Amino acid sequence: LKHTRTGNPLVDSVSEHSAAAPGAIWTYLHFSSYGWLVGFFLMAFIPGKGRGISFLYVYSVAAYYFCTRMSRLLLLAAPIGSAVTGVVIGAVVEWVIAQFVYAPEDDVVEDEEKFPKGQKPSATAGTNASITNWYKKHRRYRQAIALVLCATIVQQYNPMWRIFEDHAIAHAYAFANPRILYKARQPSGKDVIIGDYLESYQWLKENTPEDARVMAWWDYGYQISGIGNRTTIADGNTWNHEHIATLGKCLTSPVEEAHSLIRHLADYVLIWTGSRADDLAKSPHMARIGNSVYHDICPNDPSCSQFGFYAGRKPTPMMAKSLLYNLHSAGVAEGVSVDPALFQEVYKSWNKLVRIYKVMNVSEESKAWIADPANRKCKAPGHWECPGQYPPAPEIQQLIARRVDFAQLEEDRKST
Repeated sequence: LKHTRTGNPLVDSVSEHSAAAPGAIWTYLHFSSYGWLVGFFLMAFIPGKGRGISFLYVYSVAAYYFCTRMSRLLLLAAPIGSAVTGVVIGAVVEWVIAQFVYAPEDDVVEDEEKFPKGQKPSATAGTNASITNWYKKHRRYRQAIALVLCATIVQQYNPMWRIFEDHAIAHAYAFANPRILYKARQPSGKDVIIGDYLESYQWLKENTPEDARVMAWWDYGYQISGIGNRTTIADGNTWNHEHIATLGKCLTSPVEEAHSLIRHLADYVLIWTGSRADDLAKSPHMARIGNSVYHDICPNDPSCSQFGFYAGRKPTPMMAKSLLYNLHSAGVAEGVSVDPALFQEVYKSWNKLVRIYKVMNVSEESKAWIADPANRKCKAPGHWECPGQYPPAPEIQQLIARRVDFAQLEEDRKST
């Protein structure tokens, strides 16, 4: 099933698993990226190369290969980039010190005595010896070069350090900011705090029953359970590919079909809206993940090419029918609405980044069955790994009967 880079649509849906951008190494290593490049070639001329230099070469090649394959593996480049940059700095400092510390007797001039009597050196050997002799004879020139080099470094140190410091601080703030609460600037220039995600989870905690179950894409599962203190259908523990695919099936199915399934699994549906990384932007991934297990979502089309956008972000007919599109665009896009008898909107965040819908006509029988400890399926009593069971509702069991275990995972299981 090689319709994406890895063949696993769940893996490919995670942005950190994509190839690093061309400028990513500079972004994260800054001046060290130049030091890494220069040092890679400089190390070849370091005398007395041993296992240490060989290790740096092997590490450099391996780190560069893997970080260009997956952006999160750029972490591998930080240690080796710093180490090789240190080699460059060390080599420069050692050479400068050598021009003033080493005794003149160390400048041994090569002559022709090392060649057998009557034998003249080759043209190449003679040229190399001449260059070496000139270099060793003119210590004062080397000292002058060393002084100019030191002066240049001292002169450029402050501005270069400021550039590096500003770059590091800017990225430190960007990485340190929580993803559910961040600063933005209005057109007037006023800074504001965008707290839609945090406030929506707090709303769940304060306005829904304690036993409420929330269906949302797995990205937000830990946030819903950790902040909202509510049960979520899926979270970042994505070891169960088939279950994530079931979630994708529910969210990308036509509205009425989706409701017939969700009413047995959840009480609320939470979606992210209004940003470039909202659920509608992710929905083609949801369709592909669902289709990897439920092949009737996009028959004979593993990449689900019919589920997406036309130019101008106009939805394809298949996307336009999906539950996710209708929940996302109800009251926003012209002619889009949701039957309140199926899903009733109960919350919209201030900046319209989150919408929460209550699932109407929830099956109390299925909810009670799931809550019954007798129906809890775990590897062992009290064990943390509990694959669980779906309720015996006909709609759910008919869905599960059509499920095909993801082929790539099945091969891995057989091999182990």
